[in-house]
Amino acid sequence: MQLKGLRDSIAQPLYDTVALPAAGATKLTFFALPLGQGTTAFGTGAKHLGDTNMDLAGQLAAGFAFQVMGFRLMFPWNLPLADLIIAINGAAFRFFVGAKEFLRVPARTIPSGNGPFISTNAGSTATVNVAAGTSGWPSMQNAFAVGRKPLFMIATENFSVTMEWQGGVQAISAQTFLTVVLDGFLGRPVQ
Repeated sequence: MQLKGLRDSIAQPLYDTVALPAAGATKLTFFALPLGQGTTAFGTGAKHLGDTNMDLAGQLAAGFAFQVMGFRLMFPWNLPLADLIIAINGAAFRFFVGAKEFLRVPARTIPSGNGPFISTNAGSTATVNVAAGTSGWPSMQNAFAVGRKPLFMIATENFSVTMEWQGGVQAISAQTFLTVVLDGFLGRPVQ
């Protein structure tokens, strides 16, 4: 039984994973394929909870709402640095609710907020310092935050995130995947 008109709110991100083919792409669209559809990035079969937590394609179910507080863009921790540079640099990250664009920034400005962080200095006598490529400090607070002006999404309202490469397709060494996380609060019906 649902209590009509009442919602509880939980800290629950929305996330979706999309494959970036080795041949490259000009555009990837996130949140377009829900659980049980498409192909998983992790093994074989359809998308599962490792890929996405979306029950519907590009929208929330009836009775649900979401308050977007920030964005994260995650990539595999073992992605070769050369592929990461190709995948992230030159890409535009865009967030839409309906047909209206709410965010348009270079993809490299969206941190992942997770994963290993390795930085080292070869020493003062060395001629070259060595640092590993990361996407910022691995902390959940490390996100592209919109907390001072959260974005609200209501049930059955279409939304999507795209990554677009305006400079054309650039191949990478092997197929990989990218995950977009919308950090925020999920409003759901009270039972």
